[in-house]
Amino acid sequence: MGETEPRAGHPELECGVGIWDHDVYGHHRLLVDVRAAVPAVATELPWRRQDLSPGSGTGEVDVIVLAPSGLRVHNTVTVEATEERGRIAFEPLEGPGAYAVHYLPFAHTGKPYYPQAVYRPPTRTADPGWAHRCGLDGAGLDGSVHRGTSGGWDRLPRAEAFRYEAASAVDSFAPMGFAATAAECRELHRAHEGERFLLFGEDRAHPLGRYGKLPARWARATAGAPLTGTADRGEFYAVQVGVYALADLTDVRAEVRGLPFSVRSLSTGGVDARGDAFRRHVEVTEGGVTALWFGVDVPEQARPGRYDGEIAVRAQGAAEQVLPLRLTVGDGVVADHGAGEPERLARLRWLDSTLAQDDEVVPPFTPVRADGHRLTLLGRTVDLGPDGLPHQLTSTFTPSVTRADGPGRPLLAAPVAFDVGRPLEYGPLTHDQPGPARVRWSTTATGADLRLAVEGALEADGFLVVRATVEATADTELDVTLDLPLRAEVARYVMGLGLTGRACPDTYDWTWQTPTRNQDACWLGDPAAGLQLSLRDEHYARPLNTNYYREKPLVTPRSWAGDGDGGVRLRTAGGVRALTAFSGPVRLGAGESRRFEFRLLLTPFKPLDPARHLGERYFHAYAAPEEIADYGANVVNLHHATPPNPYINDPLLAARTLRAYTDEAHRLGVRVKVYDTVRELTRHTPELPVLAGLGDEIFAPGPGGGHAWLREHLGTGYVPGWAATDVGDVAVVTSGDSRWHNSYVCGIERLRRVVGVDGLYLDDVAYDRTTMKRVRKVLAASERGAPLVDLHSCNQFREADGFASSANLYAELLPYVDRLWLGELFDYDGTGGADGRTDGADPAYWLIEISGVPFGVLGEMLEGGGNPWRGLVFGMTARAPMTDVRPLWRAFDLLRLPEAEMTGWWAGEPPVRTGRDDVLATTWHGPGGTATALASWAAGPAEVVLSTSAGPVAAYAPAIEGFQPERSFAAGEPVPVARGRGWLLRIGTPGEPPTSP
Repeated sequence: MGETEPRAGHPELECGVGIWDHDVYGHHRLLVDVRAAVPAVATELPWRRQDLSPGSGTGEVDVIVLAPSGLRVHNTVTVEATEERGRIAFEPLEGPGAYAVHYLPFAHTGKPYYPQAVYRPPTRTADPGWAHRCGLDGAGLDGSVHRGTSGGWDRLPRAEAFRYEAASAVDSFAPMGFAATAAECRELHRAHEGERFLLFGEDRAHPLGRYGKLPARWARATAGAPLTGTADRGEFYAVQVGVYALADLTDVRAEVRGLPFSVRSLSTGGVDARGDAFRRHVEVTEGGVTALWFGVDVPEQARPGRYDGEIAVRAQGAAEQVLPLRLTVGDGVVADHGAGEPERLARLRWLDSTLAQDDEVVPPFTPVRADGHRLTLLGRTVDLGPDGLPHQLTSTFTPSVTRADGPGRPLLAAPVAFDVGRPLEYGPLTHDQPGPARVRWSTTATGADLRLAVEGALEADGFLVVRATVEATADTELDVTLDLPLRAEVARYVMGLGLTGRACPDTYDWTWQTPTRNQDACWLGDPAAGLQLSLRDEHYARPLNTNYYREKPLVTPRSWAGDGDGGVRLRTAGGVRALTAFSGPVRLGAGESRRFEFRLLLTPFKPLDPARHLGERYFHAYAAPEEIADYGANVVNLHHATPPNPYINDPLLAARTLRAYTDEAHRLGVRVKVYDTVRELTRHTPELPVLAGLGDEIFAPGPGGGHAWLREHLGTGYVPGWAATDVGDVAVVTSGDSRWHNSYVCGIERLRRVVGVDGLYLDDVAYDRTTMKRVRKVLAASERGAPLVDLHSCNQFREADGFASSANLYAELLPYVDRLWLGELFDYDGTGGADGRTDGADPAYWLIEISGVPFGVLGEMLEGGGNPWRGLVFGMTARAPMTDVRPLWRAFDLLRLPEAEMTGWWAGEPPVRTGRDDVLATTWHGPGGTATALASWAAGPAEVVLSTSAGPVAAYAPAIEGFQPERSFAAGEPVPVARGRGWLLRIGTPGEPPTSP
């Protein structure tokens, strides 16, 4: 953030930053002053380390001494190394001067973007003769660290440590990372005998973070001394109080009293990502420390001056302690509560935000209309039965998925049935509508030994949820089933529950294996009508994904999995595909209940917009706006680790630079999208120490390790994230569901409103549809025009990701996404992709897994540039500038495809036919005439004769560099198609090229 000097905070040493090769010598050093030219000096190093705790991964490490010139001093002996101090002797080979002692040297191993820091163990470097002459025999010569003091060391001249330096301000331990000594802690205990805990007021500029030991700064302060601070009018002023436990503390609570302003406690509860209030339980073990944070909302109209209040903290069984708070409100007024200056920590206000947490409609969706038990939304209709379950689902999307006003097609062959193994008597079904985008309903039923409560909701994007709660009124055993009887002519394709996108098999069986399988959902249907079924209960927690699934897998639903016998089966007979979820035997005691939740995503979500898709020309790399415009692109994606967006998932840290870039791009007709997800968070975020201090709420629990910065500042119990080596950034992985999502939504709103960005590039996503919907709403609320959101994913059907197809995993987000880039590690040619599979040899895999068509979005290709011929029959190209797609862009404009209506090969009887099932054709018809893209999935070379309903047709192939040569074909003339290749043709008189618009 531009700091060059960390703040002071070491009791014995001044603090600062220095310049050295930290990849060799580590991030930290102490400077010692040698006053005379002598054979050896002794120095005591008061490093006050936090990292020598069990499992820290550092333990006893090497100590390296550098002379003033930077030359390494090999004659170095470590006599003692504890968490509090080190004692070493070394040869001052360059005479008097400042010698640097580097005490946490490491090497990063593994992949550059996911490094693992390995700290160097003590290494023998001292010459035995030198050590003998200096009286250091046996001290450190074998590379070990000796406890106790060598008599030789005591007799050596002293070199005093006078300064601590870090490789950068963000690497520094100052001021809160220097731990109190055992003696200082004992003195506190003695002085406060009989008390359970102590309070220390601390400036917001010095957040405690996840340091687990009492800071030396607090050990030398006066416990309970007043906390003073200064705020501007209109500011959300962050306040921190440290709690040092003299005994184990449970149920710690805190409040600010006496101020005439609204105050919230951030550490003891708040509002979750779905808008529900929650309480956070705070515990501190004896000798441990934590920080409690508050936010004071100072009104813009506040009278300048001093305001006195107090921070009261209590714990179970402990007397309340009070710390005076003296807040001075200045004359200045700050905009947006101070959010424009991240160092104020005012963005903590966003943690409890409910921005866009409503039931309003977001374009292109339309309000849900309720007419009795019939619910209608964009392109779909739901008919509810008296049991609160769908009795029919109907789609009015056209076969091409380009309109939503076609004739209705029913999906169900019979009503959905939830069976508990005995007859039920239902009460009346009631419904209400809390907002235009959602309708709710409920009913109850009774049966032998049980009660059933059914609650359901349908939203404008096609999300339908039913929660059936079974409560036993006496000891009983149930065998619960959910039956979805789908019409086989609609349920032609399948994806999920271990199946990649393919033609639907007649029979399939699946069981729960959540520790290794991120599988709880299955999609069935065709491009114009389908549904995704997902099975959950009240214990559901969003798992991690993208290499992290094993760190936080799915929680097996106790209801649907039963006692281990639950699963899903698919059976086909008489034109019906019956998808059945079953629990197996479930035993319930009287008063015990289980919730059986199932979610249906009714697809497609919205009509395809091929004209917009082909007219938006993406440039996926950092370049000057002028260069992008000259290239011919009109949309740029700015990844992190680029000059306008340097930090991982916190683009607002460079808001001014990003705004200047965006303004210039807009002047040249280029829209700007930024990489910003919530999956990881940069170490540069000023709020990170506060978030880290919230335990496992914001950051996912995990094995720790990873990059050295994470080890040194976060201790243990986290999941290491991405490292951007070119900008020296590193991130920690966030939880799949937390208040940080509220903050993220507010950040996106500010990016759109203040910075002016046009949308988001999402590189895999760690949040659910609720957050995605809120993000879309705040983007769409701007008057800057329709926003752009595209979603990229690596192929998640891999062991590290729990074998979950990306399209299935992210289906709930796709109503709010404009295009897909499901490209990394995908097999486009069918010659062996992730885990050696050859899915790309099947056009059904392309249709369901890659294209986005069944969900109402179109996509692009990545891995190896994709297959341009096969991609084009789905409206897809690769992405510039990694692949030069300008020749295809020019062909699109020549044929006027962005002005034409597209009819995909999946639409039944296509306008232009090839006569083969393994050579597919997608057609555009518009002002430029009729154009057709052909692509082959045949096992070898093929020939096709193109025809329409009127008979064989002629075709012309314009020359497209890297794609096809110029050629004409007469009506009835065979068109040769090489294996895995194709053509882009204008249908018409041979030899008659199209004219430019």
